[in-house]
Amino acid sequence: METGKSGGSLRILNPFTPGAGRPPRALIGRDHEIELMDRLITRTTLGLSNQAVVYSGLRGVGKTVLLRKFYTMAQEQDLLAIFIEATDEEEHDCLKLSEEIHKAAAHITNNHLLEQLEKTLEHITTVSVKAFGLGASVSFDQEDSQSANQSANQRIYQLEQTLEAVARTAQEAKSGLILFVDEFQEMSARLMGALISLQQEANSLNLPFYIVGAGLPDLPGILSKCHSYAERLFTYREVGRLSRYDTAAGFQEPAKSVGKSFTDAALDRLVADSQGYPYFIQAYGEAAWNEADSSPITEEAVERGESVAIRELDSGLYTSRWQRATQLGRKFMTAMASTGEDACKSSDIANLLGKKASGLTAIRQQLIQLGLIYSPEYGKLAFTVPGMADFIRRTEPASVQVYDRAHR
Repeated sequence: METGKSGGSLRILNPFTPGAGRPPRALIGRDHEIELMDRLITRTTLGLSNQAVVYSGLRGVGKTVLLRKFYTMAQEQDLLAIFIEATDEEEHDCLKLSEEIHKAAAHITNNHLLEQLEKTLEHITTVSVKAFGLGASVSFDQEDSQSANQSANQRIYQLEQTLEAVARTAQEAKSGLILFVDEFQEMSARLMGALISLQQEANSLNLPFYIVGAGLPDLPGILSKCHSYAERLFTYREVGRLSRYDTAAGFQEPAKSVGKSFTDAALDRLVADSQGYPYFIQAYGEAAWNEADSSPITEEAVERGESVAIRELDSGLYTSRWQRATQLGRKFMTAMASTGEDACKSSDIANLLGKKASGLTAIRQQLIQLGLIYSPEYGKLAFTVPGMADFIRRTEPASVQVYDRAHR
């Protein structure tokens, strides 16, 4: 056993990185998804058609990290790659997409393609300004609702025209355009619908434009509700927990990359603690590592680090989401947690709150829109964050928070 004078040297080498969207030192257990995306990218460079892809899963399973990996893979093959995190702010998302189109062009190393893209973007901008006066300063405070709606439609139309023109230009240079959208379920229905329609048109025209989206488990249903034919446009992939083998590798491989390791007993405990969720692997791995004073890292170090990891998860995953809900929403979530079921019946929640299920429709929908819960099947609800029910039962957070007063 390798023993140091203190754990200081081990801490410096800590290979674990908790945090939303932060790439792990080793991307374990996603080889098949990476292979499928590599195939899509390669086929695009060869001028062959593909099907757009949508990934869905709970929070903490590594969807954002995976999407970022795909984005980098596309850039490395000199494809036009755009990455955005969708919000419920339609104007923000439109502007962000426009900005990212120009950034994508800046990463292209093919000089001929770059020159053609510059001409295309310049032409689109000129036409848009002439058609809509988009270069003019607009004060939305002074517009009536009809004018504001018209401006929004114009903005989306310009975006559609730009994406289609860029895809055509990319096709001529044997390249393609891939739009990576994280938190896709947050996007406004109007903008989402426009992108779905554009994907359908690109398919019919054999244009190399592909949406690769990621979001919560209810994303496929949201897309289908937005456009019924969305279910035929995309390949749907579920991103879930890692297998026991991959979970163990998620701890051991990063450790070995810096010349350290975990004992078998330590690994067994870490696998049980993390439950196969990549976000949990980083939190428990970091905590155990920091509590260790030797290598291989022992089960005792894992045990000492568990309370630290739980505090990391509480602050990083749960507390902010609890605060995001209204007081009634928190009572609703407390009732969900008290059932002890992974997916609880809406009727059981209503009984616990002493109300009719129909009287809770509004708050249920609000929690779904906030991305805190989802409906895995008709009449049932579940949390989008693994361990949220346990957090509520363990900490019994108050339904009234100081935070509420500051944001009335």
